[in-house]
Amino acid sequence: MLPSPQLLNQVKNFIQEQGKFSYYCLFLLGKEAGLRVREAVKFDLNLKKKSNLYSIHGKKHKKRAVFIDPSVISELKQNNWKPNQTNRFSFVHYLQRVKKELNIAANIELTPHTLRRCFATYQANSGMPLPVLQKVLGHSSIRTTALYWKDSEDPREKVISDQWLTGKIPKEPPKTIENKPQEPPKLPVKENNWKINLFIQNNPANSQQKFLTTENQALKEKVCF
Repeated sequence: MLPSPQLLNQVKNFIQEQGKFSYYCLFLLGKEAGLRVREAVKFDLNLKKKSNLYSIHGKKHKKRAVFIDPSVISELKQNNWKPNQTNRFSFVHYLQRVKKELNIAANIELTPHTLRRCFATYQANSGMPLPVLQKVLGHSSIRTTALYWKDSEDPREKVISDQWLTGKIPKEPPKTIENKPQEPPKLPVKENNWKINLFIQNNPANSQQKFLTTENQALKEKVCF
């Protein structure tokens, strides 16, 4: 079971009060930015691409740009964050000690990956589309992203995640087709039209115009009567 936002805030305050600043920064990068623990350990403040976007080296050396909230960046700077200050194994063991000291129930998760799952779940519940969340988390498959949302207690959200997991993505409603104005009926082709075309090919422009005027008048009279 994922911890509640209130419990996560309690854990964050406990880490900060203990003065474990490197772990405190890792906690923020996992909970507030959804970084993998390895990505958080290697996070470099100097890899800023543009406003609030930072370059992250993900799995298999894949790079992506991730939005980091300015408040998180401010906390990292105040605590003199540097990449590779600690490692993921020591952070895992530290969170286990925190769980024990705070008497957190055994069925409630508290690992570095828990922080990433909490970020994904809360973002999805807040309305972030799964394809967007997929890009933020750096997943190669959207089904992996849907798994983060599958344990939601809201049955409506579970239905949506199951649709992504099974590949049955909801279809968009069909577009309404506007009624186009009907074209006016075409006059029947007359038998002597071929005579006009043949005459045009063999006569100069002035003769053509005069002949066509006479023939058109005759055609109009036939149509009218």
